[in-house]
Amino acid sequence: MPEKQLKICYLITKSNFGGAQRYVYDLATEAKAAGHEVLVGFGGEGPLKAKLDDGGVRTISINTLERDVRLLGDIKTFFTLLALFHNENPDILHLNSSKMGGLGAAAGRVINTRNHLLRLLGKKNTVMHIVFTGHGWAWNEERGDVERFVIGLFHWLTILLSHETIAVSRRTRDQVAVLPFTWHKLKVIHNGRDPMNPVAKEDALDIIFGDQKSTWLTESPIIIGTIAELHKSKGLSYAILAMAQMKKQKPDTRLLFVIIGEEGQERDSLEKLIVQYELEGSVFIAGRKENAASLLSAFDIFLLPSITEAFPYAVLEAGNAGLPVVATAVGGIPEIIHDMESGILIQSRNPSEIARAILYLVDNPQRMAKLGEVLKERIRDRFSVKHMVTQTFSVYNRE
Repeated sequence: MPEKQLKICYLITKSNFGGAQRYVYDLATEAKAAGHEVLVGFGGEGPLKAKLDDGGVRTISINTLERDVRLLGDIKTFFTLLALFHNENPDILHLNSSKMGGLGAAAGRVINTRNHLLRLLGKKNTVMHIVFTGHGWAWNEERGDVERFVIGLFHWLTILLSHETIAVSRRTRDQVAVLPFTWHKLKVIHNGRDPMNPVAKEDALDIIFGDQKSTWLTESPIIIGTIAELHKSKGLSYAILAMAQMKKQKPDTRLLFVIIGEEGQERDSLEKLIVQYELEGSVFIAGRKENAASLLSAFDIFLLPSITEAFPYAVLEAGNAGLPVVATAVGGIPEIIHDMESGILIQSRNPSEIARAILYLVDNPQRMAKLGEVLKERIRDRFSVKHMVTQTFSVYNRE
């Protein structure tokens, strides 16, 4: 941790508790513990606010801030940010997520320009060091070419307006490094995750299934689990199609796929797919669960079939739990998992590959256990919260 005490303002668009919010929470609480003055701003009053309040971190909710583009609301948010930066005068402005990154960097530059001029007049106004973390680029999602171009343009402008941009994986960095005038601003700092105290397996199953436990857990099934928002980018439909294939290939083996995670736009289409392939007894959508990572003890295999990722916490959490992981080779996932050494990497959008990988683990239990052990050791050594925080504070101090 740095010796100089800093005033740090963290900003993020949404106040749910996905990967980016976990990142902000970890940095903010670690910074406060180190004696820095910390403020976290966000849209709404979701779980992130509650967790930060419990940790004694000061927060501010920006009620005009939303994920979708709303011209009037975005203009109001911009002026709210100008007032916030004027009143708070932070040393570090650390921006997260696309919407907040763009609005925050633009507002930060306006205030910095004013502060530079005031300093010429002998004032002592702080010039903020603007840091942006790219948790993934929205153009990787399924969008039209024009929309991808516009999104890419705004990402580029955000990087230009920021002093430094943290990419959470080498793949994330390389995707924007080709843009003009960006390479010198980019630094790779992988996400970090420490092990959680696991809930005992039977207790975890009780929490996941509730009063439906006895119905679902007949014949001692092999449980394939995931933690993922019900969003198209998570590739859950391909996992369901893989379940249909495995049911035909191994009719005598009871396999159960459990999805834990935030609600999303794909709930209806996933449920229709389950009915279409007669998987009502083979796929369980558990919904959001508090401290989901502590429930990983309920699973035998962890599956992440994402179409796009940057550097997912879910894989780190599964590895910390000692689970064998099957994941698509997208984004920074190959920087965590070495294929057939610390997990199994597969192509995205490919149900047959998912099925082959899962059935390989089912047929090779010793190999399955070994993959989980190797991944657990790798994450412990390379992807801790302490490592992430130390590297991030070196950015704050321009080291």
